Amino acid sequence: MAQGPQALHDHVASRMEKALGTELPQMEVRFQNVSISSDIVVKDKANITTELPTLPNVLKTSLRELQSKKHVVTKQILKNVSGVFKPGTITLILGQPGSGKSSLLKLLSGRFPKNGVAIEGQVTYNGISSSDLHKNLPQLVSYVAQRDKHHPILTVKETLGGIEDEVGIDVAVAA
Repeated sequence: MAQGPQALHDHVASRMEKALGTELPQMEVRFQNVSISSDIVVKDKANITTELPTLPNVLKTSLRELQSKKHVVTKQILKNVSGVFKPGTITLILGQPGSGKSSLLKLLSGRFPKNGVAIEGQVTYNGISSSDLHKNLPQLVSYVAQRDKHHPILTVKETLGGIEDEVGIDVAVAA
């Protein structure tokens, strides 16, 4: 890493190409005027107070919650975002918590849930629209979630061994 991110990228890419026996695909991801919004239900909790958790108080609070008004609000997650990720580059996305960084990356990787969400704009991969590539997108684009979903009792060697079995790459050769 002392030689910079490009040196790290080149090192990792050359090792992966050697392990796979083929060149890594080059992908330009372009997104224009991408907007994501969702309708969410909001409860009016203005008249609900916190009281000791006795049985009568819990029943009163539950009754008040049932009677509280609910209304639908449109939450704008992203609004007219445009950009390009060039092949062979490392891109850093910065923003405040809740600003839509993860939503953008999930959308670009094809992992964004479509239920109850309005998505506008255009996303292309090497000039081909995301709707045309929908079935093949997982082969071309990957996304690593923020939450680490691994087995904490496994060692690094056991984890890589599981990947080796699943993907079919000899980790000893790749490393």
